[in-house]
Amino acid sequence: MRAGELVTIRDELGETLFTYRSFASVVGVVGLVVSVIIAVAGAAAVLFLLFESRPIPAIMALLLSAAFAVVIAMLVPPVQVTLYNDTSPTLHIAQEGNVAFPIAWYVVSTPDEPAIARLRKTAWSRIGRNRWDILRPGDGGQIGSAMEESLGRSLTRKLAGKFSRRYEANVRVRYFDKNVGWIIRRPDDKGDVDILDLVGDIDRRIAVALATLILGSEP
Repeated sequence: MRAGELVTIRDELGETLFTYRSFASVVGVVGLVVSVIIAVAGAAAVLFLLFESRPIPAIMALLLSAAFAVVIAMLVPPVQVTLYNDTSPTLHIAQEGNVAFPIAWYVVSTPDEPAIARLRKTAWSRIGRNRWDILRPGDGGQIGSAMEESLGRSLTRKLAGKFSRRYEANVRVRYFDKNVGWIIRRPDDKGDVDILDLVGDIDRRIAVALATLILGSEP
């Protein structure tokens, strides 16, 4: 959905649970793609120069590509989204810092708790399987994760997922070393998509925040 449009999160019976304003933006998608291209091209240039025994140009290429990738990533507006139950704010997701490259950090909070979890999108997600780590807000210990079902599905999604939903990759959710559900992005047998399907024990607030980020903005 376009940025600013009202998005509704419903339960399995179709009743409205939460609403929020869409934060998806083509600027973010383009910015991240360009940053990744620059980073990959810079890494290739560095390897080539090192192979040619030219360490000083290799260092310059590394510094320039890193600088350009960071500057472009800084042009992407940080994510700030609040989920409402009717008119009452219930859950808030805020990006930490202005740069979501190469690693993106988010804090999940409620009106009563300044932080219930931190979410981290790993650096390798840009070129491989998208992976999110669920961390405790205090000591930063990992308590869960979410990862696309396979590398093949992930690469197919990056190439063709935006043209047809059948090429999307579903995301497996784990919590305290247990499989607790899926975030469904590929149409199921009934044609339904964008579903958070939980079958295990997990803090539902964290699961909803994670699904909101993945379904609402992830390229």
